[in-house]
Amino acid sequence: MEKTEYKAAEFDIANLLGWFECELAKESNAGSPIDARRELIRALSIFSGISEKEIQQSLEESNEGTTK
Repeated sequence: MEKTEYKAAEFDIANLLGWFECELAKESNAGSPIDARRELIRALSIFSGISEKEIQQSLEESNEGTTK
């Protein structure tokens, strides 16, 4: 991948994450946050090399602290 293509991809990822934040703030969305979470876990797994299972476990551990 060319350096400019890599930088463009990084910029796009940052913008997409911001877009997700805006969508999460809305009261209603066209899609399901459950489906979006699944796809984000897949994308992070591909990008990071961390397994989907490990990411899911980490999220579950994080959620345990917020539900008590």
